[in-house]
Amino acid sequence: MNTLSPALTLGHPGNAVYSVAFSPDGKRIATGSLDKTILVWDFPSGQKKLRMRGHQDAVCSVSFLPGGQTLFSGSLDKSLRVWDLSTGKTKSTMSGHQNLLTCAATTRDGRFAVSSSFDKNLILWNIPEAVQHATLSGHTDFIHAVAFSPDGTKIASGGHDQSLKIWQFQSTAMIGELGAHEGPIQCVAFSPDGTRVAAGDHKKKIQIWDLASSQVAKKLEAHQHSVMSIAFAPDGRHLASGSSDKTVCLWNVETGQLVQTLKAHRNSVYDLAFSPDGRWLASASFDRTALVWDLNSVLS
Repeated sequence: MNTLSPALTLGHPGNAVYSVAFSPDGKRIATGSLDKTILVWDFPSGQKKLRMRGHQDAVCSVSFLPGGQTLFSGSLDKSLRVWDLSTGKTKSTMSGHQNLLTCAATTRDGRFAVSSSFDKNLILWNIPEAVQHATLSGHTDFIHAVAFSPDGTKIASGGHDQSLKIWQFQSTAMIGELGAHEGPIQCVAFSPDGTRVAAGDHKKKIQIWDLASSQVAKKLEAHQHSVMSIAFAPDGRHLASGSSDKTVCLWNVETGQLVQTLKAHRNSVYDLAFSPDGRWLASASFDRTALVWDLNSVLS
């Protein structure tokens, strides 16, 4: 297995990089930091294009909305913001959680968002109207991670109560609980076809669940410490996981085999994002960098 080096390093000199996302056209990368700022970078040049300030605490989630002209962010300051990327200014702000906001995700059409919190609740948001749509309650401890299914009909959430819950967006009802993990769930992700959900936990394990059968389809184990981040490649055939062991693992989803271990970070890897074409992987770390990896030779 050949050693792969990062193709690009994006740095936040102020503090840890907490979140990362590619734009829909793959030509920009956004990074959110513990320094309360969001940086937007040109890709692949790595030139810094924009710095956005407004959040009062760490930016734990960033995502580009359709069209790539607006950015959505979530912060530990309990708020969510929509940013105009032509000006770098906030277009709207939403808040409603009673404790730290830990994660946020948006539907592909950019109309709705869901956020998770230490207050044990999920909140659904109407993004264009910047209002709260519904509150989902059912977790018994704080929630670490949340994700929308690709078609926007389902939500997955995982938390400190070691449970992975599936919710129906339209009815806001919990429609499934996919067994208990051995430790707190730190990250969740839907497969691109929406048939599976992957969850990484504090006990170093990743489980991929089949939604039709509610059974574990694969168990992936290689990390030496907590699995903090997870992302499916756009083709659904591969999965990336980041850990507090400072590594990123690339997996073959169908076989469960470890394809490659990426080693360059000097601290925990808190977020991952594939480019739309699946060639590039961005990893955000508490070492104050986001690294971009060229996976062309690895996943082809």
